[in-house]
Order: sequence, then C-alpha cells, then structure tokens
Amino acid sequence: MQGSNNMASVAIVIVNWNSYSFTCKCLKSIKTLEYPSYKVIVVDNGSDDGSGEKLKLEFSNVIFLQNDENQGFTGGNNTGIQYALDHSYDYVMLLNNDTIITPNFLSPLVKRMEGEDWAAIQPKIMYNYDRGIIWNAGGVFRASISKPITRGEGVVDNGQFNNITTTEWITGCCFLIKSDQVRSIGLLDERFFIYYEDLDWSLKLRRKGLKLGFEPKSVIYHEAGRSDINRDKYGEGNVSPFSHYQNVRNHLFIVRRYASGFNAIGSWCYQAFKLLGYITYFLLRGRFKKVQYTVRGAFHGLIQ
Repeated sequence: MQGSNNMASVAIVIVNWNSYSFTCKCLKSIKTLEYPSYKVIVVDNGSDDGSGEKLKLEFSNVIFLQNDENQGFTGGNNTGIQYALDHSYDYVMLLNNDTIITPNFLSPLVKRMEGEDWAAIQPKIMYNYDRGIIWNAGGVFRASISKPITRGEGVVDNGQFNNITTTEWITGCCFLIKSDQVRSIGLLDERFFIYYEDLDWSLKLRRKGLKLGFEPKSVIYHEAGRSDINRDKYGEGNVSPFSHYQNVRNHLFIVRRYASGFNAIGSWCYQAFKLLGYITYFLLRGRFKKVQYTVRGAFHGLIQ
C-alpha cells in the first residue's frame, strides 16, 4: 500500500487487554501524529471489562480487530500484523498501549529506514513518570550468556546515546519493521506469549545478516510495566508469579534456539545460577507461589 504523498505506509498495531485508560491515552496521543501515511490497528485481546467496545465507539478512525480470548502479546499482535500484511502496508509497527507518542516521532524512523539498509528500527523510549529518565535506548545482546541488556535504562538523558545509530535487539514496546522482513522471518512466535518475543524476532533478523537501527531523534514515553498481567494477584511483590514463569521459560527458549558452542556452555551455567538465585530469594522471602512458578517455568522451558 503506497501512502499519501508517495510516502511509505505504516500500520501501527496496538493490543488492548482490559486496559481502557492506557489504550485511550495512547490513541489520543497518536491523534497528534504529524506523519501523514499511517493507520492504527487496535486488537482487543479478549477483554472482559468492556474496554474494547468502549474504545471502538470513541475512536472511529481506528481499525478494530477482536480476538475471542487473551492470546498474549504475541497472539494479539499477530492478529494486527497479519491484517497489515494482507492490506500491503509497507511497514508494521508494534506499539505498547501504555505509551505516549510525540507528534514527530514516526517521521525520523521511516526516514532512517528508507535511507539505510536496515530491517527494523526503534526510537528512544523515556519513562513517562519522569520524562528525563531513559527507559530504553536500544539494547546489547551478550551472546556468551544469552542475556539481553537494555541500554541506558534508568539513567538521566544527557544526550549520551544520541550518536548511536544501531542496536543489537529491539524492544517490542516500539518495533518498526519492514513488512517484507516480516514475511521473510514469520510472525511472532506465539509460544512466547509475552516476554522475549521481541528478542527472538531481533535475533532472527540478525541471523539473516540484517541490521537493526536506533533513532535517538525519535522519542516516546512509556509507563513501563503498568500493563503487566496478573500484577500483585498473589501479593508476592510487584512482579506477578505468572510474569516470572514467562520470563524463566522464555529465556530458556532463547538459549535453546540461539546458543551454541562455548556460548551454550556459558548460557546454561548462567541459567543454572540465575534459577538457583531466584528460588533461594523467593524461599527466604516466603514467596512460595513464585518458587512454584519458577520451577514450572524452568521445566516447561526445557521440554516445550
């Protein structure tokens, strides 16, 4: 699909699950977007609080798709991604529903992608609670232990990352990718459900010898974890047992898929120490549900 004024067309995919307030704020911010050739696709992921219907009534210029059940970050986004591919958009963007965009954030991303030989790109992402603090300025992947590291997380932005133009992995919080590359590597792997699916996509692209970009001139703001499902359900801290399960299991998926040779030795040793540390800490804190979910995540990560 060729956009207006011969500009590349972008499908912005946003997943909503029982979070009207965040999605509403995100969509309102997108109304200020200055880039002329885009369409927002909201996928309601089986919400049971009426938020999907309410958003559909309020935002008439948005394409709404409905999943019958919560299919996670991966399944929810795949519904929107497939729609974008079927309708021949040039680019697909994954955008978290708990983000606030700036009016000119998309133009630098598309401009850089059109001018560079990159497969995907991300903006600089700041915390919304304090817009001077970085949440994500790209990432580094330590292959020796299969560990993704977020660049700049929690530090004050003094322009120290403004000369960096590449990244080793892109966060799913805001992931702009060429549609042709999605067709090449496939949709998000729905086994991940939530967490590490963005790293998996990034590593698939890099395995093909493709480059990933970081554009510091493009800025958005993130609530950071406010959409965490099952948060505090068990009263065992700010991160839910379900989230620990997903993190443990999915990190093992990454090790199994990408670690080889000496990197595999380092990665499996790191996983053993990490899991032992988690279990010891949770036992000492009396967080027995998290112990259970950690062990279950490790088991499923090894056999699924």
